[in-house]
Amino acid sequence: MAGFQVSPEAVGDTTAQEAAIPYPNEMRLMAAFLTSLVASSARAGTKLKGFARTMATRFDAAKETLRDFRLFAKTGEQRRRGIAKMMGHVRRFQTLLAPALKLAVPGRLKGYSKVAFAKVRRLHDVMKNLLPQIAYWHRTGFVAANKIISLGMSDLYAVVRGKVGKPLEFGLNWGITRLRGGFLLAHVGAKKELHDSRYVSHSVEECTRLFGQPPNAYAYDRAGHSEKNIAKLRQLGVKHIGLAPRGRTKWEVDDVMKKRLVSERVRVEGSIGTIKSARYGFNRPRARSEGMMGYAGQRAVLGFNLNKLANMIAERQGVALASI
Repeated sequence: MAGFQVSPEAVGDTTAQEAAIPYPNEMRLMAAFLTSLVASSARAGTKLKGFARTMATRFDAAKETLRDFRLFAKTGEQRRRGIAKMMGHVRRFQTLLAPALKLAVPGRLKGYSKVAFAKVRRLHDVMKNLLPQIAYWHRTGFVAANKIISLGMSDLYAVVRGKVGKPLEFGLNWGITRLRGGFLLAHVGAKKELHDSRYVSHSVEECTRLFGQPPNAYAYDRAGHSEKNIAKLRQLGVKHIGLAPRGRTKWEVDDVMKKRLVSERVRVEGSIGTIKSARYGFNRPRARSEGMMGYAGQRAVLGFNLNKLANMIAERQGVALASI
């Protein structure tokens, strides 16, 4: 796309793509682990079938622990005891599962048995990291760093949004750049990679990479404002830097340009809200892996851009499009 004329104005923002997973509390994660482990082990070859039969009694005991926790654990101390008891069940499963996996011969498995074996191994590996995190929370009351929130998609993370009634969203963090005319560029990042203060320069660098030159004017909310970012955008070649200032700091642009950039800044929120609607399916996609969540996000942005392009062409030609 080098040589294509970049939009004279661009606006950046970050947003969370929520995953279609249940709320990741400790008891729910351990219960899901045991249920999935027993079901998959029963179909994952002779050695793991034997493991599942051996652990049947302990699995029933774990189910009873879960039942008592849900029905009778009303106080903080009762809940702590219930979680401690479930942690004991999980540790026992993990201890006996390790040698069973070593003795198994996955090369002889076929079809679903091979898939089930891979799932058992993945569950075991994920729980090796998750169980110490649960134990840390149980011991200190604080959530461990890089807490695993999904057994099936262990690279998901909690995105702090600070919204009233919804301070956290569980999924992936995305950077969205809105070009003049309403078209969007989207980039999914690892945890903390797309923090507001970092995405400012990344957004402009992505525009430069795609179009061969930076946008003439660039806007971002106050979360991206810093002397470092202003200096970086100047270095990248942005002429009008519209990072909303913190406190009483003055804008870097005059009032006319400020008004234009503030107007563009408001529109990026509407664009993000649109791709999160049921029509485009950006939020809570039916995905079972982090990769598929990324595909679903880019598909939503592509659909939004194609729809925008079709409407622009129809408007120029004086054609009315029927909504579906």
